[in-house]
Amino acid sequence: MKWLIVVIFANVQGDLYIFTDPTFDTREVCMQSINDKEDQKKYVRKLVLEYGKVMPIRGINCLQEDTIRQILEEHQSEKNGVKT
Repeated sequence: MKWLIVVIFANVQGDLYIFTDPTFDTREVCMQSINDKEDQKKYVRKLVLEYGKVMPIRGINCLQEDTIRQILEEHQSEKNGVKT
């Protein structure tokens, strides 16, 4: 299972952005990329392209694809009034 970078924004909605490229084989390599200054610049550029401005960030982490999928499914179920 691949590891992806997830950015949680510091806004009321708690929006998030999931980088699907690049992907990583281990959490350690993913975390190294998050902490690499040159990689950080690339991620910030991508976020600015997506949102048209610098967004305040609450946190960044690496999660496995299946964990992300499960969280999104649970969130969608709660949003639709279905408890899992």
